[in-house]
Amino acid sequence: MRKISFFLSLTGGLIVILICIYGFFLLSQRPGLPPEIDPQNLVRIDEIDIQQGMDLEFILSQKSIGDRSTFYLETEGKVEKKEARYVPYYSRILFPLIYFIIGLFCFANGILVFLLRSEDSRARIFYWASLAFASAIIISGGFYCLRKDWFSYIPGVLYYFSYPLAPALLLHFSLNFSKIKLKINKFIIYFPALIFAGFLEATFVNASLQSSIEIHRFYQSVVYAFRCYVILFVFLSVLTLIISYRKATLEEERAQIKWIFYGLFIGLGPFILLRQLPLIFELKPLISEELATVFFVFVPLAFAFSIIMFKLMNIELVINRSIVYAILTVFTVSIYLFSVHLFQNIFSKFFSTRETIISVFGALVAAVAFHPARRKIQVFVDKTFFRIGYDYKKSILSFNEKAHKMVNSEHLTDFFLLKTKKTLPLEHLGVFVYSIQSGRPKLLIGKNGDIALGSLPSLSFKSDKILARKKAVRTEENIDFSQEKAIEEKNIEMVIPLSFRSSDLAGLLSIGKKKSGERFTGDDLELLLTMARELALNLERIRLLEEVFEERAERKKLDEINRLKTEFISTVSHELRTPMSSIRGLTEVLQAGKIRNKVKRDELLNLVASESSRLSQFIHNILDFGKIEKQDKTYNFQEVKLQPLIKEVVKLAQYRLESEGFVLRTHLPKKSIFLKIDQDAVKQALTNLVDNAIKYSSDEREIVINVIEGKREVEIQVEDKGIGIPLEGQEKIFKGFYRHPEAIRSNPKGVGLGLKIVKHIMDAHKGEIKVESQSNRGSTFSLVFQKS
Repeated sequence: MRKISFFLSLTGGLIVILICIYGFFLLSQRPGLPPEIDPQNLVRIDEIDIQQGMDLEFILSQKSIGDRSTFYLETEGKVEKKEARYVPYYSRILFPLIYFIIGLFCFANGILVFLLRSEDSRARIFYWASLAFASAIIISGGFYCLRKDWFSYIPGVLYYFSYPLAPALLLHFSLNFSKIKLKINKFIIYFPALIFAGFLEATFVNASLQSSIEIHRFYQSVVYAFRCYVILFVFLSVLTLIISYRKATLEEERAQIKWIFYGLFIGLGPFILLRQLPLIFELKPLISEELATVFFVFVPLAFAFSIIMFKLMNIELVINRSIVYAILTVFTVSIYLFSVHLFQNIFSKFFSTRETIISVFGALVAAVAFHPARRKIQVFVDKTFFRIGYDYKKSILSFNEKAHKMVNSEHLTDFFLLKTKKTLPLEHLGVFVYSIQSGRPKLLIGKNGDIALGSLPSLSFKSDKILARKKAVRTEENIDFSQEKAIEEKNIEMVIPLSFRSSDLAGLLSIGKKKSGERFTGDDLELLLTMARELALNLERIRLLEEVFEERAERKKLDEINRLKTEFISTVSHELRTPMSSIRGLTEVLQAGKIRNKVKRDELLNLVASESSRLSQFIHNILDFGKIEKQDKTYNFQEVKLQPLIKEVVKLAQYRLESEGFVLRTHLPKKSIFLKIDQDAVKQALTNLVDNAIKYSSDEREIVINVIEGKREVEIQVEDKGIGIPLEGQEKIFKGFYRHPEAIRSNPKGVGLGLKIVKHIMDAHKGEIKVESQSNRGSTFSLVFQKS
């Protein structure tokens, strides 16, 4: 039954085409007014008065080229009578030929879609819509084709059947194509078309057979309503497409709808807006019927673009690129020859030169003008007819350009996933890279998918071919289907191996379904393979860079460790030797009994005690730093009264402060403050801060210790008027062995461990150390403790 319907449809289409060809040849016999007759002033022809705009159309349909008539022209209230013969309506065959080419293009579109997708209801509707639209364009009106024999009525009958049917078929196609779920009976769509077709056919045949202008005037009144019907149905079709565009989720679907919309808007827009609408309101059309009809070419063009570029109705049309190049080159050459001819005509009007010289000169000028056309044609063909391949090539070049600049494998993989999915919309795309250690794969990168892919890594490592399911691809070239079951179990479509030059690297891409639901084409696989190769090359490049960077960093780190070790030993030796030398010298003086003055002797003993305390603190810091580095440092937290602890720290530093001319003031709350802390650790932290204040103070030797109690925290501030710390160095001072250059210049003593230890102590107390400092204006260090 389907075959019978298929062949009947094709036969019906063939009959329509033959009638249209016959109608096209009749157009050459369409009579027109003599050149001297102005239709604007024409009020009567022979015995028939012209009362309505379309009366002239009917009168001309009853005449033949060469017939003589009497024409009555009204000018400034006076009627003038002229006799003249009818001339061909088309002085040149240009416009009928344009109609014929547009119509043939529509026929070709409709037949191609029907042959490729005859089982699809959308393709069948599109086929009949193309036939109806093409018929109306080629025949260009029923009355224009009449001759004296009955056979000339057939194109007119077809015209008045096709024209009303075309808007209904367009609306039906739009509703069917858009998949909008509206329960509309087909009868509702086609009923107005059939009513108008019946009225137009009846009035056309009766008016023609009876040569009745009155029947034709009734026909004109029906045409006004018919124009409203055409505009309404075209508007509904466009509205349906707009709604479909907004609901479409896939870019391919949106592109299909967009091109159809472009075709309808550009092709039918001038005809509807600039001609039909003014006629409905009895206004003068803004453009002629011939010019409005020329725009119809964009309708089949848009559908053709949508089929070739975006596989409208899932039609995969394979066109050889060289054929398209050749067709457009012929078109360009035609323009070239036309321009030579035009230049020759223009030039000959102004200069009396031999025709041969003009032709040669014109050819040279045209050749220069059209020389760049060849390359532009190729770019146009690539963009328009082979857009997918063009976009794929563009995406690969874009990926390569940015990938070569990347130095991070994570960023490169993310960019690969983004670029690939944007170019080829996929439900799933995963990247997995492994390092091969002792024959076993260890995952390095697992992106955008299930990293537990089980047996897939071992499968892909054994083959350099694509592993795929047969139903997922349109080609079998260089594809291995032996692991189809394993791939299907993982709910993916195929696996593409990543080819690394290094034997200790391996990888794969896991590919899901295309979002369009279509199978993978050769172009799709070529894109994925090329992108996979580029990804593997760049991942390997980044890995080599990372190895070089790591080697450099390791070497630099070893050099820095050696430098710090040498500097540390030198500094520690100096820091230990200085107080020990002082202690030894003072002890020898006291033992010799040379100092008999009790006050002087006590002063020397205090100095020995101060140097011993300084030595003890230094050794304590070094030992604590070692514990911190080994993560062996422990703390003993107890409830401790804060004020006595601060006074003890001040007392230990008192002799050194006095001997070096410092004034130390403390501002302690009268109310006792208790904190749960490690007493010795906090004492060490405060001692380190006071020691730094002494060490880095300049001429203004004043130190202030403030204790500020808040609702939830207690803050101990140590403020000095020293050299200060530049902003860029304030983050680094809490790192081990770091000393700012200004600090080294001010006081070479020290190894840069004190503040590192203070930071560790505060972190252990879940507190913080803050610094506020300005160069040459002093510093304020704050120890912030949370209340228990």
